[in-house]
Amino acid sequence: MKIAWFANIDFQEGNAANARIRCLANGLKKNGNQIFLFLLSPTIFNSNRINKKSKGFFDGLYFNYLSGTSSRSQFLIVRFFNYSLAVFNSSVLLFKKRKYFDIIFLYNPRFLFFWHIYLISKLLGIPLIIEKTELDETVLTKNFFYKFIRLTDKLDAYLLKYICFHLFVISDNLRDHFKNYFPENKITKIPIVVDLSRFELQKQNGIFYTIGYLGSFAPKDGVKNIIKSFKDSLEYLPHLRMKLIGFNPNRKEINLELKKHLLNGQVEKSGQITYNQVPIWLSKCDLLVLNRTNDKYSHYGFPTKLGEYLATGIPTICSKVGNIELYLEHNKNTYFIEPDNPANLTAAIIARYKNYDDFNKMGENGKLVVKEEFDYEKFIPTILHVFESTIKIRY
Repeated sequence: MKIAWFANIDFQEGNAANARIRCLANGLKKNGNQIFLFLLSPTIFNSNRINKKSKGFFDGLYFNYLSGTSSRSQFLIVRFFNYSLAVFNSSVLLFKKRKYFDIIFLYNPRFLFFWHIYLISKLLGIPLIIEKTELDETVLTKNFFYKFIRLTDKLDAYLLKYICFHLFVISDNLRDHFKNYFPENKITKIPIVVDLSRFELQKQNGIFYTIGYLGSFAPKDGVKNIIKSFKDSLEYLPHLRMKLIGFNPNRKEINLELKKHLLNGQVEKSGQITYNQVPIWLSKCDLLVLNRTNDKYSHYGFPTKLGEYLATGIPTICSKVGNIELYLEHNKNTYFIEPDNPANLTAAIIARYKNYDDFNKMGENGKLVVKEEFDYEKFIPTILHVFESTIKIRY
């Protein structure tokens, strides 16, 4: 099969979308399929220019920024021009290759940015398959432009039955949402996926007294409460340190929070890191924290970082939101806390260092969960079956 895979992500950057796509793309490629990853335009997550090439091969995967650049401009008018160029180039590409591609696969598309691909796939009769990992319209915002984007996001659900052959979702909650708009027998759940080979060479020795957070620093990640809980934990664990890992688009806000709590030398900020650097940074910690807030957005999604945390074998603390409790058990393979409860998180951090060996055992058990439930290779046959069945319908 020849698969045209479209997404708005930044290739090589160490974020969740990149990790998920690379896992599944490599799995499909190993099974003899040709994968072409087309990126409409660069995002804020490439602000530090980790992606310097606009097209080529990386780890054997072909990628192409259809805007012609991997650099995201600080000027809105330039970004609009680049996106318009991506629309034109992707449209020309699909018309030229209409007999070449067997499947068009869209990762987490938004109507406002992917409408032309919806339309072209319908006109050309190329099967369109969509994956949804989030429900963006549940994110609250005061910005008019983002409110408009959220409004157009709601159109996606109503359009699915007209343009989409099959829908992949990341959680049961997303499946329950979309079955109101799309035939349930054409919805398949693929939870978080992890490439375990990324974490094989990272070993831990000794007590680090270092907690880590990896993510996008969005409000849903509860980073402010992580900082507060870390500060409160210092009263009992004065040697404790923290690493905030990943690109932070809310840098000023987080720096103000650190300043408010008089934290300086105790906190290390990695800044933007690559996909390959994620395991290295996580291995510098002996406790990893996932503190999703109790918002609608959190309950529909399923954080990829949790799979990466567990794959390290390092003990995790995570808030009880979404589908996490379907896979993990408190005090067995993770340590659950209530969302939006910094006191609960503080107590959990202290418990980790009071019961070091018990938590280490939890970390080992967590890694077993990844092997059993989230190994990406487990889901490749399911995806292939959907793709092959769809192609048969086409012909």
